[in-house]
Formats: sequence, structure tokens, C-alpha cells
Amino acid sequence: MNLGEFIDTFKDAISRRVVESYPPLYRPSESETKLPHLLRTPLGAQADAIRGAALSLQAHRGTTVVGEMGTGKSFIGAAAAHAAGFRRALILCPPHLTKKWKREVEQTVPLARTAIVTSITDLERLRLSAGSGPLFAVMSRERAKLSYRWKPSVIQRWATENARLVRDEETGEPFQVPCCATCYGQVTDKDGVPLTDAELSRRKRNCARCGAPLWQADGTGPRRYPLADYVKNRMRGFFDLLIGDEVHEYKGRGSAQGIAAGVLADVIGKSLSLSGTLMGGYSSTLFHLLYRFSPELRTEFGHSEESRWIQRYGFLEETVRYPDDGGAFEDGRTSRRKGFRKTVSERPGLVPAALFHIIGNSVFLKLADVASALPPYEEQILLSGMDSEPDHTGHSQRSAYNHVFAELHEALVEALKKGSKRLLATYLQTLLAYPDGCTHGETVFDPASGKLIVQVPPLSEEKIYPKEQALVDLVAAERLAGRRVLVYATHTGTRDITGRMDDILTRHGFKVAVMKADAVAPDRREAWVADRVKEGVDVVICHPRLVQTGLDLIDFATLVWFETEFFVLQSTQKSTVLMGG
Repeated sequence: MNLGEFIDTFKDAISRRVVESYPPLYRPSESETKLPHLLRTPLGAQADAIRGAALSLQAHRGTTVVGEMGTGKSFIGAAAAHAAGFRRALILCPPHLTKKWKREVEQTVPLARTAIVTSITDLERLRLSAGSGPLFAVMSRERAKLSYRWKPSVIQRWATENARLVRDEETGEPFQVPCCATCYGQVTDKDGVPLTDAELSRRKRNCARCGAPLWQADGTGPRRYPLADYVKNRMRGFFDLLIGDEVHEYKGRGSAQGIAAGVLADVIGKSLSLSGTLMGGYSSTLFHLLYRFSPELRTEFGHSEESRWIQRYGFLEETVRYPDDGGAFEDGRTSRRKGFRKTVSERPGLVPAALFHIIGNSVFLKLADVASALPPYEEQILLSGMDSEPDHTGHSQRSAYNHVFAELHEALVEALKKGSKRLLATYLQTLLAYPDGCTHGETVFDPASGKLIVQVPPLSEEKIYPKEQALVDLVAAERLAGRRVLVYATHTGTRDITGRMDDILTRHGFKVAVMKADAVAPDRREAWVADRVKEGVDVVICHPRLVQTGLDLIDFATLVWFETEFFVLQSTQKSTVLMGG
């Protein structure tokens, strides 16, 4: 019996034991806690989620609400903050959701005062704001993390030794070196090795001799200061609660937005984290989230003890290369002693015991807990073949793809035999992208040597290829049923296919709109979608990352993944179609 079978067999007994060992802080059937007056009535289990989150906020520094898409996490977060009695809350959210959060709070909390803060001036205005209602300040994570541009601050002096000019060995000419503007000494690292201008430009440094900074603000860049640092340094004690939306996006150990969120959680003290999923597949991502938003973890693990967390709650893969696969190497100076290369890497997965760091201060919610009479949800996979009829180039879509595949596969195998993985990403991305972008042609070079690996010419743009025809047919059927379609395309940059998709669908009589990241600012995306709906759009095409969190796209009953992406999209569509070639 494996672990999965064991859990399925004894799940009732295991559940009882867990509840006995870790009694819930809130039991819906036993609670007599009343909710404060709200402007909207909670649906289904939302009321219990609000009560539970409010009790947890009063008992713990960090509380988490994990809910499926569409469960109303922003409503629950605002209501729980109000129910727990917080008076000044700071909401940290993605930039395209700032206006939505402001609207959600105003529609939920009576007499709430709301403000979107984008600058230090906005934060200072909050100090002077007056009113009897609770204050909710909405800050985008970009404003929280982004700082001013900087540049090295050094002076150039002639290189000297024993009061004599040092000359270049090749040219015989004297040369200048960067020196500290305070002590005038040549700048070096901690080991005394001289630093170049390029090295000084990579990261901020201080003079090893006098400690003076070797950098300064660059006046040619944007004039801004990270608002998270301003709250830490100038507004400590002003806010009494941090509400972090989509906190799974703060999982990166060294990400600027994750660090900014951690700074705010520390200085404010209490935090409420909202997410559709806490873990990014690896146990290490959960470690950094808990360390930032649940300080209780810090009593057991240090900030640098990620590896110990992984050893206890994650999965590690150890690879040892033996002599028969070329993994041994001579490392003895006077003997034939051999060494073997060993690598250790983290694998996806989480040991169930890690949940005990979560369940004591978390609320879990499913969509079915909120609304029982939901419309049917259906997922389909539509497969399309490739065109086999040659065009004026002598290639067909199928034959060109086969040629690209064969040449790339041969080059990849040769590289792997030599221990190099440099072509893996090229191999994957090229073969994924080519069928949909065959009218662009394809040229692939070896990134190490610059050698041409394979090249095929652009195929005919006049022809509609099978997968494109399948999309046209699908959109036509959906329009007859009165359903708008949202189409996801992942190649919208150097391999952009959205222009061709727009052209094909428009030629067939559909009203199409394409959302591009550089054309529609994040805080305008919700309004942009609403405007397109009012104009009677049939199809919206965009990259899935532009709308992956928070946006309400209920006007689009059908979602089409024209190209797939390696991440989980969070959405509220009622029908999903995955198209593949």
C-alpha cells in the first residue's frame, strides 16, 4: 500500500486525529460570533471565512485566506479587516487591481475611507485625512518596490606606484583607474583586488578603505523612492494591518516585490495574505512566503535555513555520475584516485507535515462553498494537424517542422553527449513556437559557437493553416451561441502572432481586439476590457499573464488557449478550450 492508498483508506481517521491534535480556532456550528454591518451580504461560506479570518487576525500576526478563483477573496479580506477592528489597513496588490480593490472596499465596508497611493505625497496626505470610518490605502506592488536609478560615484585618477605613473604593458601609455571621491584611494573589493567601472556598475558598493558609498542617484532616471521603504522609515506605527493580495507572486527568495512585501509585513506587524494557491510547486517557495508573512516560522528556522526546510519538508534529487557514463575525473596528483561529480537539486513536491505550519492560521475556501448553483464547466482539447501541401517555397508546414525538428534534435544530442545543456531551451521553445509562427520562417544558431543549426524560409501568408481554421470555426460557433471568446497567445513579442490572428478573424467578419502590455497600462486593463465589451467585441486576444490574477472576465464565457504556457492561470471562465497542433 503506497502513501496515496493509505490516505484514501484511512482519511476519516486521519482527519479526526488532526482535528483532535490541532483544534480549529473557529467552528461554524459552534460559533456565536456576529458579523458587523456590511454593505454586501456574504454568500454561502463567505460569512464563516470572514469570521474565521477575523479571529485569526486577532490571535496571530499572520493570517492566510486560500480560496479558489471566484470565491471573493478581496471581499472576505476587506470584511475580515473590518470585523477584526483594524482602523488603518494597507492593501498591497498587483498594479492592474488597484482600482478594483478601492471599489471592493467602498462596496463592502460602511463609511470606509479609501485612497490609491502612488507617491510619498499620497502617503503623507493620509496622515492628515480625517474621518470616523476605517482607512484603506491601496498600493501597487510596483510602487512598493521600485526605486530610483543609480550610477557609480567615483573619480578617475592616473594609476601610480611609488609616486610614478604606471603604464599599460601593451601600449606603454599611462592609464586612469576609478578612485573613491572621499579618500581618493583606488577602489578595491574586500580582498584588495582593483575594481573596474563595469564591476562598479553591477551593484552598489562602499569604499573598502573609508566606507564611503561608491554610488549616487542618477538624475536622468525616474525620480521615485520605494514606498515600502518610506513606510518602514517614516510611517512606522501608522498602519495596523497589511493585506497582501496574490501573495503567491511574492514567493521568490530574492525578488524585489517579495522583499518589499516582507518589509511591509515586518513594520506593520499584522498581515492578512490572500491567494488562490500558496505553493509554486516546490517546498522552498512556501518557506519564503511563510517566513515573510507568518513570523512564527522564524522561531524554528533562520532566514538562511532554506536548505534545512527543504530537507525536512521537500524532495531532493541527488545525481552521481559514475565512470561508465564519463562522470569520473582524475583528481589525485600522485595516484589514480578518482572523483565523481554529484549534484543535488530540489524536486517538486511537499511533505504533508509542512501543513502544520499553515493550518493554525489559515482559512481554506472552495468555489462550491460559496455558490452551489454554478453553471457547468467544461474543458476540451482540440487537436489540429499540420498542413502537408507545399507552397512556393517547396515546403509545407509539416515538412518544414520535421526538418527543424531533425536538425535541432541532432544538434541537441551532440551537445548532451558533451555534457552541455545549452540547446535544451532553444529546442523546446523553437518547436513549440514554429507551427503557429511558420509564416515568419525560422533561423536557429548555436548560442555558444554562433554556428547555424537550421534555417527554413517563411511560408505563405495567404494560406490559412489547420489550427487557425479551427479557431475561426470555434469563434463562429460561439458567436452563434451568443458567447464572447477570450484567446490566449503566449508569443506576443519577437515571435508575435497576434497580428496575424487579428487579421484572419477580422477577415471572417468578427470584431477583434488585441491587448498588448505596452499599449494598455496595468491599472487600465479592467476598464479597457469593459470598453471593448460595450463596443460589441467578439474576440479579445492577449497574453495570459496580462489577466492571470484578479480581473473579472465573466463577459467571456469561452476561453481558448491557442498556445500553452508553463504556469497555472487563475481565471473564472466557464469553458476552456486548449488547442494544440
